[in-house]
Amino acid sequence: MEATHGTWGNRTRTFKWDGGLVTILSLEKFKRCSYHFHSTTYNQFYVISGKLGVKTDKGYTTVLEKGQAFTVEPGVKHEFQTYELPTVIEEVAYVKYDSNDIHRITLGGDLDSAK
Repeated sequence: MEATHGTWGNRTRTFKWDGGLVTILSLEKFKRCSYHFHSTTYNQFYVISGKLGVKTDKGYTTVLEKGQAFTVEPGVKHEFQTYELPTVIEEVAYVKYDSNDIHRITLGGDLDSAK
């Protein structure tokens, strides 16, 4: 696990793979991250505790409470912000899933011994 500190709180990366990463963010109250976007990455925010606002270039802020999630698609400008409570979220960043990205070596079906 890799832990770092940002202007809004602490980041602990808990899992990383070729297609993305999972991070726990411990956010201080009344903070925000930079307004930014990702070309190919989705950001999904899941609130573990506290309250999180996600502001996008679509002209609104979505407010999430414990147990709620919000996904920002690639190309959408966004920032997250906190309010009167420290907030803990899980952030999952991942690249677009391609359902055609399967290369079958054999076909599935009955096992030979089941016939």
